Amino acid sequence: MTTSTERESRPASDLRAIIVFAVAVTLGGVGGFALTQLFGVGELRWGETELSAVSTTVGSLVVGAVAGRLLLGGTGQAMRVHAPKPVAGWPGSRFGGAALVLAPLLLAAEAIRSGYDYFYPSQLAAMASAPGVILTSYGLYTAGLVLLIPAFLALTGLIARERPGWAFWGATIAVVGSTVRIFQDGISFLALQLVPVQGLETTTTVVSETYQSWYVLQTLDGCDNLAWAVLAIGAYRARVLGWAPALGVAFMLTHYSGVLKGTDLNTLLAAVLLAAVFVPLGVSLWRRAEPVSRKVWWGGIASVAVLAVLYLITALNGFQSWG
Repeated sequence: MTTSTERESRPASDLRAIIVFAVAVTLGGVGGFALTQLFGVGELRWGETELSAVSTTVGSLVVGAVAGRLLLGGTGQAMRVHAPKPVAGWPGSRFGGAALVLAPLLLAAEAIRSGYDYFYPSQLAAMASAPGVILTSYGLYTAGLVLLIPAFLALTGLIARERPGWAFWGATIAVVGSTVRIFQDGISFLALQLVPVQGLETTTTVVSETYQSWYVLQTLDGCDNLAWAVLAIGAYRARVLGWAPALGVAFMLTHYSGVLKGTDLNTLLAAVLLAAVFVPLGVSLWRRAEPVSRKVWWGGIASVAVLAVLYLITALNGFQSWG
């Protein structure tokens, strides 16, 4: 039962979480980026990463960590990653737990294309020189985006028990953001397929002339970034995550999104931190799952087997669409 003191403290606690996981992370990133631009070194590179991306990464994490320690460090367990109860409704504890584990691991496929410059001309050029590497990276990443949807719903199912408002908005913004990202990955897929058909020069010209074309979902671009902050706040306030792992989730709001985006230190570190939080949370949720009947288990195994056969047939067909 919630006491009057706890009810009165909720707005102040929510505000502290907002300051840490949204304001501090954003201001730290913006401040780090601004410093490199001020000194004129932002476009210098360390490998395939511009110094502006390095400073953004460091600024977000340092300012977020300092704010978390000052404002949240004295409350709860800072490193908590815990699924307190099974998830009611779809996607359930087992599918939801599996999605929490697999989604960030698939998103980490960004690392496969880390040897190529971040912006789209280099991504298209990489398709001409190493199509297998690029298509594998983008393909696995798209699968990760799809699995993020049940992962988000599993996380918000845990949040909803304590903070239904944060769960509602977290799920809504996250699903919308994932839909936009999947749409953008479809555009990337088509652009990459043009390279072997139309040639690199023609494809680069076409993409350059259409890159900023407006589309109906563009207004919602950025929802995926905002969602990470909302989920981090909700998970922390619901005592699913301590402030340190919640900061790792919130750091994803600095992750680049859009069409034909490569990867750099910022995106790779964001994927690693997300996996470090979501994988143990998924395992914890799986362990909390209610027992299921043999019929359900065999149904799940049959579904996975059918999916594997479909992919095998596609591979034997030379990865060509049937229609």
